[in-house]
Amino acid sequence: MNGAEAERLKRLATNAAVAVAATLIAIKLWAWIATGSVAMLATLVDSALDLVASTLNLFAVRHALTPADAEHRFGHGKAEALAGLGQAAFIAGSAAFLLFEALGGLIHPKPVEQSVTGLIVIAVSLTLTGGLVALQRYVIARTRSLAIGADHLHYTADIATNLGVVIALVA
Repeated sequence: MNGAEAERLKRLATNAAVAVAATLIAIKLWAWIATGSVAMLATLVDSALDLVASTLNLFAVRHALTPADAEHRFGHGKAEALAGLGQAAFIAGSAAFLLFEALGGLIHPKPVEQSVTGLIVIAVSLTLTGGLVALQRYVIARTRSLAIGADHLHYTADIATNLGVVIALVA
């Protein structure tokens, strides 16, 4: 694969991640207000953090794609590795937050209103996130991007989180 195509794919994947995260924030905010579900709130907060992480990733990948200069004779590619490290920290933080929220829900359970609304939103979320993960997998296979690989990991974990929300809404 030539360099221009790899750059195009990386930009596509990072832009798609930001767009998906922003869309998910909008629909999950609406669903949380409609349902009052703590599980929905947890996924809303997770999506907000996803937007921050994906936006940072977008800037890191763009920086990594800038050509070599006098100060960086070999280019700026290490920015991707740093973004990957940041994503790892983000995944750990998200896991801690979700564990905290889950324990709170077990100790002080609240009835969920309009669970059908929540289920529809999570179905849309799973569809959008699944499409993003598939795109990222394609880009990773072609470019071996560390930053997109880390982003892929955390969106894959989001699929598991959303499946947990389905269980919380149905149970």
